[in-house]
Amino acid sequence: MGFKNGDRVRIRQTDSEYTGCRGTVCDDATSTQQGVLPLGHMVAIDAENGVTRPFLIQHLEPITPLRVVRSGSATEAVPLREPGRR
Repeated sequence: MGFKNGDRVRIRQTDSEYTGCRGTVCDDATSTQQGVLPLGHMVAIDAENGVTRPFLIQHLEPITPLRVVRSGSATEAVPLREPGRR
């Protein structure tokens, strides 16, 4: 599976302090050449202020967003305060 810039991934490298962390693939556009398969990608780990770290492809797992469906009761208006209470 190929990853591209902006893809969300989870680190699944077993012997790493980043195991289980999530991040975003952010490779340098000039370093990727057409026709050449990369061995790994640079990943910006969430909550590390944009610092990128290299990971091999087999240590990355794609994250797909889930769609949340709310039940009918969740859409009802909830009063901010009850009558007679402060």
